[in-house]
Amino acid sequence: MRSYLDTERLASLVRNKRGSRGLRETAKEIGNVSPSTISRVENGKVPDMDTFLALCDWLEVPPAELIKNTENEENTLNTPESITIQLRADKNLDPAIANALASLVKAAYKDLSKNKDEEE
Repeated sequence: MRSYLDTERLASLVRNKRGSRGLRETAKEIGNVSPSTISRVENGKVPDMDTFLALCDWLEVPPAELIKNTENEENTLNTPESITIQLRADKNLDPAIANALASLVKAAYKDLSKNKDEEE
């Protein structure tokens, strides 16, 4: 199985969360990541593992959500994952609100799945 980092999505999430704040301010907020590294990530470059994990923590995104499988490109996202990605990538939403909405969507689908299992 071959996997790769979805650098386009990572770049989009970082740009969205950073918003109009400067690279230095954002680097300070994340910690242990330089402004130039943030710029490279926003331009689609693959970060090292420590940087990737720090960015995932800052973005509040599980690292696995950014890893794609090349052998099964038909492996489409399920509905809650798709909604979560769209919410977090929406530049019109405050990142904190997008994360809160994403959590609500995931919880609702989890509850729906649980209720469906109980009916069967």
